[in-house]
Amino acid sequence: MKYFLGIDGGGTKTTAAVSDENGNILLKKTGKTINFYSVGMEKARENLLAVIDELYKELGQVTFDGVFVGCSALDREADEETLANLCGGIKAKKIRMDSDLFVALKSVENAVCPCVAICGTGSMAIGETEKGEIKFKGGWGHILGDEGSGYVISLNALKCCATFCDTGEESILLEKAKEYFNVSDFRQAIDFIYSPETTKDVIAGFVLKVREAAHEGDFIAESIIVNEAHNFARTVLCLLAEIEKSSVLALYGGIFQHDQLFRETFIEDINEVFPELTIQLLDIPPEEGALKIARGLI
Repeated sequence: MKYFLGIDGGGTKTTAAVSDENGNILLKKTGKTINFYSVGMEKARENLLAVIDELYKELGQVTFDGVFVGCSALDREADEETLANLCGGIKAKKIRMDSDLFVALKSVENAVCPCVAICGTGSMAIGETEKGEIKFKGGWGHILGDEGSGYVISLNALKCCATFCDTGEESILLEKAKEYFNVSDFRQAIDFIYSPETTKDVIAGFVLKVREAAHEGDFIAESIIVNEAHNFARTVLCLLAEIEKSSVLALYGGIFQHDQLFRETFIEDINEVFPELTIQLLDIPPEEGALKIARGLI
C-alpha cells in the first residue's frame, strides 16, 4: 500500500490526514500550530513532529510516498532550507510545502478562476487567474495586517476593555474579558497578556467572548465584528478585481464558519460589487485538499 500525507497548518492548529493511493482517508490527527512566525521555528518543528509521531504510533514507521504541507507562515512555496528546518523529521519520498491558502485553493472544485478567503487566527486571500497565475492579498501578519481575523477582533476588543476600565464604564464586553482571563479586575490581566509565553492564538481565542458579547447586545462588540468584516471584504475585493473572471469565492476559517454576523456582513459587501459571484463555505477540509496535492506528487 502507498501512503500519502496532507497537512493543514493554520494559525491555531495543525491537522494531518493520511490516505492510500485511492484517496481513502486512513487516519487524521490534530496538534498545535506550525506557524513559525508566530511560535518560532524550533517550536513549530516540535509541534509538527508531535503530530507526525501520533501518526507513526498507529501506522508504524512508514515512509510516505508523497507529502504536502500547507503552512500559514508562508505566502509561496517553501525554499529547501525552510522545508528541511520544519519538515526534516518526516520520512517521505517526495515532500512539498506551500501556503495553507494554496491548499485551500486546491480544495475548491468545479470553479473558473477560484478564489479563497481565509479568516481564522489570521487572514489572507488567494486566487487563480485564467492563465493559472496565483495571486495573493493580505497575509501581512498580526502586526501589519490580518484584518478581520480572530486576533485583530480580539485585540481591538481588549483595547476597548482597557478604555472601559479607565472610564469606569460598565460593559458586557469587559465582563467577558474578566471571565476569559479569570480576573476580578481587568488590570490583573496585563501581566498575562504581555507575557512572552502568551501565544497569538490565546489572544485570538478571546474572539469567542467578543461574539458572545455581541449576541448579548453589546454594541461595541458588534461594531468591532462588523468593522473588521468590512475591512477584510475590502482586501478580498482587491483580489477579485485582479482575478476578474472568478466564478466562486470559497470561505474558510473559524471566523467565517462560526460568526454569522461577520459572514453576512462580509458577503453583503462582496455581493454589492460582484452580484453574480457564488460565495460558499469551503466544502472539503483543507487537509484533504493537501492530500490531493500530495497524491499528485508521484
